[in-house]
Amino acid sequence: MVGSVGKTASQPVDWPERVALWLTLALAVVPLWTSALLPMMDLPQHLATVRILHSYGDPAYGVDKYHIIDLSSTQYLSWYFAVHWLSYLMPLEAANRVVLSLYAMGLPLALRKLLRAVDRDPGVALLAAPLAYNTFFFMGFANYITAIPLLVWALALLTELLQPGGLRWRKVVGLSLVTLLLFYSHAQAFVLYVGLAGLAVLVGAEGLHPRHWWRQALHLVPAGVGMVVWMSRSLILAGEATWKQGHGGRNVTDTRVNFEPLVERLTQMPHQFLDGYRGDGDERIALAWLAIVLAVAMLGRQYRNWTSWRLHRLPAVWTVALLAVYLLSPISYKWIWPISWRIVPLIGLFALAVPHWQVLPLRPLTLLLPALLLTGYATRVHVREGQAFAAEVGPIRQIVAKAEPGKKLMSLVFGPGSGVVNHAPLIHVGQYYVVDRGGMASFSFADFPQSPVVYPTVGGPPVLPQRFEWTPERFTWQEHGHWYDYVLVRGGPPRPLGADMNKVELVAELP
Repeated sequence: MVGSVGKTASQPVDWPERVALWLTLALAVVPLWTSALLPMMDLPQHLATVRILHSYGDPAYGVDKYHIIDLSSTQYLSWYFAVHWLSYLMPLEAANRVVLSLYAMGLPLALRKLLRAVDRDPGVALLAAPLAYNTFFFMGFANYITAIPLLVWALALLTELLQPGGLRWRKVVGLSLVTLLLFYSHAQAFVLYVGLAGLAVLVGAEGLHPRHWWRQALHLVPAGVGMVVWMSRSLILAGEATWKQGHGGRNVTDTRVNFEPLVERLTQMPHQFLDGYRGDGDERIALAWLAIVLAVAMLGRQYRNWTSWRLHRLPAVWTVALLAVYLLSPISYKWIWPISWRIVPLIGLFALAVPHWQVLPLRPLTLLLPALLLTGYATRVHVREGQAFAAEVGPIRQIVAKAEPGKKLMSLVFGPGSGVVNHAPLIHVGQYYVVDRGGMASFSFADFPQSPVVYPTVGGPPVLPQRFEWTPERFTWQEHGHWYDYVLVRGGPPRPLGADMNKVELVAELP
């Protein structure tokens, strides 16, 4: 049972919920520490970027011979620098797992705070833990997924500010810091927050006149300034001519805004929600999650508290708004992909805050225990599949260990797929050379404008064709290969370099 908005401090401690929360948080991080390699597609690229930031100027790695650190045109800084700074205390990959653990625990904790702010049952937050391992976790979108708890936490703080008597300047300052961190985690997450915050003001403020909400809106000033600076320095708004000349002409895509068919958007939603494995473990998790959500929504005895009616409507308003944005937003723009798909896990997360009840019969048995058991089952699935993936890809560390540090590696992944994980989890596996041995490896995110490390305009590697990582068959020795010391190959023709194989010191093949 929950009381009116803003009156949770006086409630007695709910020990069943507290114990279930502690166990859920512990289980949520286990998959991040039980496999040698995490099944995240883009993660090797992000780890390589951190290696360059962290070991720049270190002759043992030699990354500064091939890269330049440029923070002026990117806002992907929070995750990179969190891992970078932690790497002074522990190995780089352990630092990454710590940050991802904070994300996995932060998701239910942030939702719990939001549920309290809108007078919902905080125990529902336990159902957020399985959503941490969503489709975009497996795609390796580290910056985006770590921004999600910050988005939810910021909305919880804003909702508290909108409550009668809730405006406190220390909360405004705290919220401004959270939104600033959110912006420097991921711009799309920040833009979504601004839209959802605007809806919160329209629905939850005492009136539409600025005198009712301008103080709360002040928290957006620091992040807003950061966004203006970023947009003025980046190529996000550049016209076609400037775009093609910018970033050294590397990986220049078209400037069109691309949409996918509406029917495809609707039919693909389950794949954009929880889609990780070749087996049916992720489908079982999704179905069990949906069953629990529907069961508790039907069992709860609903009521309306008209004294705080405006704030009670916010979760439904946010969920409908996110669904509309998903249906109307493009799939890609310039190098940014996929824009619309990323919203689907957010829709599921905010939908958890929509049901509202005054009494949930046998709450420990109908909500807390099923949610905890689901997290336990999900943990078991993720541990099993993660270890199978690590066994499949494990030879990469032995392969790169044979190469000298600080050299140049070309990665030709003709077979990016896995027998364990969906999508293309091996497409960027060559970046483990940079992580372990330094130097450089292609294809690299240094070819993209959002990277905080870039190639020098003079003396850098050969310019690769657009989407080269997906079409390695376009590789030719004369155009692309002569610059490299090593070639890493997976799949494809038996001798992808043909007669030029003897021109490189080592050609390694990943099973």
